[in-house]
Amino acid sequence: MKTFTVDLTGDIEVETDQQCDAEVLADRILDEIRAIFAGHGAVKESSIAVAAIREKPE
Repeated sequence: MKTFTVDLTGDIEVETDQQCDAEVLADRILDEIRAIFAGHGAVKESSIAVAAIREKPE
């Protein structure tokens, strides 16, 4: 059986009043993604994290 590494990239745009709310939402989203990964027997290991949160310029 071969093993492959999948690198994920992208952005999630959220609309909140405060950055701390965006951080909490991002953590909840990552928890859900980790739960999905855990449910797939073929996913042996994963490391997914928030790299940065910045306010989008208007």
